[in-house]
Amino acid sequence: MVERVKERRQSARLEESNVDMGKYFMLDTEVPEPDAATTWFAYAGRQGIDMPKAISIWEDAATESGAESRRIVGGAGIRIDPEFT
Repeated sequence: MVERVKERRQSARLEESNVDMGKYFMLDTEVPEPDAATTWFAYAGRQGIDMPKAISIWEDAATESGAESRRIVGGAGIRIDPEFT
């Protein structure tokens, strides 16, 4: 059972790495998405945003319709330039 969970997590990470969610910037410097995400989730926790909501905001910010989520994420000093396909 534990091995199945590990395999699913690894598979999910591989799928995520193949999805181009845009570009992430902190202090006008492009950074890898995991670095921006770490900063966002730390900020969200300090602001009292629960984890499911923080995840939803983060994912929405990378979409074409996610302007409000990008504004919220911007409070953490992160700018997301999503790529629309």
